[in-house]
Amino acid sequence: MRKKILERIEKFAKKLMHPSRKVETELGNLFADIFKERADVDIAITGSGSIRLKEMGPIITLGDLIAVFPFSDSLTKFKIKGKNLRKIFSNFMSNENRVKDGEYYQVNRRVKAIYNETKNALESLTINNKDVQDEGEYTISLQGYHVDNCFKNLNITYEELTQLEQPKLITTSVRDVVEEYLRNHQNISSNIESRLTYIK
Repeated sequence: MRKKILERIEKFAKKLMHPSRKVETELGNLFADIFKERADVDIAITGSGSIRLKEMGPIITLGDLIAVFPFSDSLTKFKIKGKNLRKIFSNFMSNENRVKDGEYYQVNRRVKAIYNETKNALESLTINNKDVQDEGEYTISLQGYHVDNCFKNLNITYEELTQLEQPKLITTSVRDVVEEYLRNHQNISSNIESRLTYIK
Protein backbone atom coordinates (compact mmCIF):
# COMPACT_ATOMS: atom_id res chain seq x y z
CA MET A 1 0.00 0.00 0.00
CA ARG A 2 2.85 2.41 0.86
CA LYS A 3 4.38 1.83 -2.58
CA LYS A 4 1.10 2.74 -4.26
CA ILE A 5 0.72 5.90 -2.16
CA LEU A 6 4.17 7.05 -3.31
CA GLU A 7 3.38 6.37 -6.96
CA ARG A 8 3.80 9.47 -9.12
CA ILE A 9 0.68 10.25 -11.15
CA GLU A 10 1.33 13.77 -12.49
CA LYS A 11 3.82 16.60 -12.87
CA PHE A 12 2.29 20.08 -13.02
CA ALA A 13 3.94 22.81 -15.06
CA LYS A 14 4.12 24.74 -11.77
CA LYS A 15 2.98 24.46 -8.15
CA LEU A 16 -0.76 25.26 -7.92
CA MET A 17 -2.06 27.27 -4.98
CA HIS A 18 -5.25 27.28 -2.90
CA PRO A 19 -4.46 29.94 -0.25
CA SER A 20 -8.04 30.66 0.81
CA ARG A 21 -11.42 29.01 0.44
CA LYS A 22 -13.11 32.41 -0.08
CA VAL A 23 -11.41 33.38 -3.33
CA GLU A 24 -10.86 31.93 -6.77
CA THR A 25 -7.71 29.77 -6.72
CA GLU A 26 -5.47 28.02 -9.23
CA LEU A 27 -6.13 24.61 -7.74
CA GLY A 28 -9.86 25.27 -7.39
CA ASN A 29 -10.04 26.26 -11.06
CA LEU A 30 -8.31 23.05 -12.08
CA PHE A 31 -10.68 20.84 -10.10
CA ALA A 32 -13.74 22.69 -11.43
CA ASP A 33 -12.45 22.35 -15.00
CA ILE A 34 -11.95 18.61 -14.52
CA PHE A 35 -15.48 18.13 -13.17
CA LYS A 36 -16.96 20.29 -15.94
CA GLU A 37 -15.34 18.13 -18.60
CA ARG A 38 -16.29 14.84 -16.93
CA ALA A 39 -19.93 15.81 -16.27
CA ASP A 40 -20.35 17.68 -19.59
CA VAL A 41 -22.15 20.62 -17.98
CA ASP A 42 -22.34 24.38 -18.40
CA ILE A 43 -21.19 24.98 -14.84
CA ALA A 44 -19.30 22.76 -12.41
CA ILE A 45 -19.49 24.11 -8.87
CA THR A 46 -16.73 22.69 -6.69
CA GLY A 47 -16.66 23.09 -2.92
CA SER A 48 -13.60 25.11 -1.86
CA GLY A 49 -13.61 23.32 1.47
CA SER A 50 -13.15 19.93 -0.17
CA ILE A 51 -9.65 21.06 -1.21
CA ARG A 52 -7.79 20.56 2.04
CA LEU A 53 -4.27 21.90 1.45
CA LYS A 54 -3.01 25.31 0.33
CA GLU A 55 -0.76 24.03 -2.45
CA MET A 56 -0.14 21.04 -4.67
CA GLY A 57 2.71 20.00 -6.93
CA PRO A 58 4.59 20.24 -9.05
CA ILE A 59 5.22 16.50 -8.53
CA ILE A 60 1.99 14.71 -7.57
CA THR A 61 1.84 11.28 -5.97
CA LEU A 62 -1.32 9.36 -5.21
CA GLY A 63 -0.73 10.19 -1.54
CA ASP A 64 -0.55 13.90 -2.39
CA LEU A 65 -3.89 13.71 -4.17
CA ILE A 66 -5.53 11.95 -1.24
CA ALA A 67 -4.13 14.55 1.17
CA VAL A 68 -5.37 17.48 -0.93
CA PHE A 69 -8.71 15.93 -1.86
CA PRO A 70 -9.55 13.27 0.74
CA PHE A 71 -13.24 12.92 -0.07
CA SER A 72 -14.51 10.13 -2.31
CA ASP A 73 -17.79 11.94 -2.95
CA SER A 74 -20.30 11.60 -5.78
CA LEU A 75 -20.87 13.98 -8.70
CA THR A 76 -24.38 14.60 -10.06
CA LYS A 77 -25.63 16.55 -13.08
CA PHE A 78 -28.76 18.71 -12.93
CA LYS A 79 -30.65 20.94 -15.35
CA ILE A 80 -31.97 24.12 -13.77
CA LYS A 81 -33.47 27.47 -14.68
CA GLY A 82 -31.20 30.48 -15.03
CA LYS A 83 -32.99 32.27 -12.18
CA ASN A 84 -32.02 29.40 -9.86
CA LEU A 85 -28.45 29.48 -11.11
CA ARG A 86 -28.28 33.19 -10.32
CA LYS A 87 -29.75 32.46 -6.88
CA ILE A 88 -26.93 29.98 -6.18
CA PHE A 89 -24.23 32.49 -7.10
CA SER A 90 -25.96 35.30 -5.21
CA ASN A 91 -25.94 33.13 -2.11
CA PHE A 92 -22.37 31.86 -2.00
CA MET A 93 -20.82 35.14 -3.19
CA SER A 94 -22.84 37.24 -0.72
CA ASN A 95 -21.20 39.41 1.94
CA GLU A 96 -23.00 37.45 4.67
CA ASN A 97 -21.73 34.08 3.47
CA ARG A 98 -18.14 35.24 3.24
CA VAL A 99 -18.19 36.97 6.64
CA LYS A 100 -19.59 33.95 8.47
CA ASP A 101 -17.12 31.58 6.78
CA GLY A 102 -19.90 29.75 4.95
CA GLU A 103 -19.63 27.43 1.98
CA TYR A 104 -17.68 28.88 -0.92
CA TYR A 105 -17.24 27.44 -4.40
CA GLN A 106 -14.89 27.33 -7.37
CA VAL A 107 -16.22 27.37 -10.95
CA ASN A 108 -15.01 26.25 -14.35
CA ARG A 109 -13.57 28.39 -17.16
CA ARG A 110 -15.95 30.32 -19.42
CA VAL A 111 -18.00 31.23 -16.36
CA LYS A 112 -17.79 34.83 -15.16
CA ALA A 113 -19.60 36.15 -12.10
CA ILE A 114 -19.31 39.72 -10.81
CA TYR A 115 -20.59 40.54 -7.33
CA ASN A 116 -21.11 44.09 -6.08
CA GLU A 117 -20.12 44.21 -2.41
CA THR A 118 -21.56 47.68 -1.86
CA LYS A 119 -24.97 46.70 -3.20
CA ASN A 120 -24.59 43.16 -1.81
CA ALA A 121 -25.93 41.86 -5.12
CA LEU A 122 -24.86 39.74 -8.07
CA GLU A 123 -23.99 42.23 -10.80
CA SER A 124 -23.68 39.77 -13.69
CA LEU A 125 -23.36 36.08 -14.50
CA THR A 126 -22.23 34.92 -17.93
CA ILE A 127 -21.39 31.62 -19.60
CA ASN A 128 -19.32 31.83 -22.77
CA ASN A 129 -19.74 35.64 -22.66
CA LYS A 130 -23.55 35.34 -22.74
CA ASP A 131 -25.74 36.56 -19.89
CA VAL A 132 -27.55 33.84 -17.97
CA GLN A 133 -31.26 34.25 -18.70
CA ASP A 134 -33.82 33.71 -15.93
CA GLU A 135 -35.94 31.36 -18.04
CA GLY A 136 -33.01 29.75 -19.80
CA GLU A 137 -32.04 26.16 -18.98
CA TYR A 138 -28.52 25.28 -17.89
CA THR A 139 -26.70 22.18 -16.69
CA ILE A 140 -24.77 22.16 -13.44
CA SER A 141 -22.81 19.52 -11.53
CA LEU A 142 -22.63 19.29 -7.74
CA GLN A 143 -20.71 17.08 -5.34
CA GLY A 144 -22.82 14.81 -3.15
CA TYR A 145 -22.29 16.80 0.05
CA HIS A 146 -23.62 19.93 -1.60
CA VAL A 147 -26.61 18.09 -3.03
CA ASP A 148 -27.46 16.82 0.45
CA ASN A 149 -27.11 20.34 1.88
CA CYS A 150 -28.36 22.29 -1.15
CA PHE A 151 -30.81 24.55 0.68
CA LYS A 152 -28.48 25.33 3.58
CA ASN A 153 -25.40 25.98 1.43
CA LEU A 154 -26.79 27.10 -1.93
CA ASN A 155 -30.21 28.55 -1.07
CA ILE A 156 -31.89 26.19 -3.52
CA THR A 157 -34.19 23.28 -2.74
CA TYR A 158 -33.79 19.78 -4.11
CA GLU A 159 -37.18 20.26 -5.78
CA GLU A 160 -35.80 23.29 -7.64
CA LEU A 161 -32.75 21.29 -8.67
CA THR A 162 -34.89 18.49 -10.11
CA GLN A 163 -37.98 20.27 -11.45
CA LEU A 164 -36.83 20.24 -15.11
CA GLU A 165 -35.60 16.65 -15.30
CA GLN A 166 -34.26 13.81 -13.21
CA PRO A 167 -30.65 14.23 -12.12
CA LYS A 168 -27.90 12.07 -13.61
CA LEU A 169 -25.28 10.45 -11.40
CA ILE A 170 -21.92 10.98 -13.12
CA THR A 171 -19.66 9.15 -10.68
CA THR A 172 -19.64 7.85 -7.13
CA SER A 173 -16.04 9.05 -6.65
CA VAL A 174 -14.91 12.51 -7.73
CA ARG A 175 -11.41 11.71 -6.49
CA ASP A 176 -11.20 8.83 -8.97
CA VAL A 177 -12.22 11.30 -11.69
CA VAL A 178 -9.41 13.67 -10.68
CA GLU A 179 -6.87 10.84 -10.50
CA GLU A 180 -7.81 9.54 -13.96
CA TYR A 181 -7.59 13.04 -15.44
CA LEU A 182 -4.19 13.76 -13.89
CA ARG A 183 -2.76 10.46 -15.09
CA ASN A 184 -3.82 11.27 -18.65
CA HIS A 185 -2.88 14.97 -18.78
CA GLN A 186 0.72 15.78 -17.88
CA ASN A 187 2.32 19.22 -17.39
CA ILE A 188 -1.01 20.81 -16.45
CA SER A 189 -1.14 24.45 -15.46
CA SER A 190 -3.93 26.61 -14.05
CA ASN A 191 -4.24 30.34 -13.39
CA ILE A 192 -6.49 32.91 -11.75
CA GLU A 193 -8.79 34.16 -14.52
CA SER A 194 -11.27 36.46 -12.74
CA ARG A 195 -13.98 33.83 -12.96
CA LEU A 196 -15.31 35.20 -9.66
CA THR A 197 -14.86 38.94 -9.24
CA TYR A 198 -15.88 41.35 -6.46
CA ILE A 199 -16.36 45.05 -7.03
CA LYS A 200 -17.34 47.95 -4.72
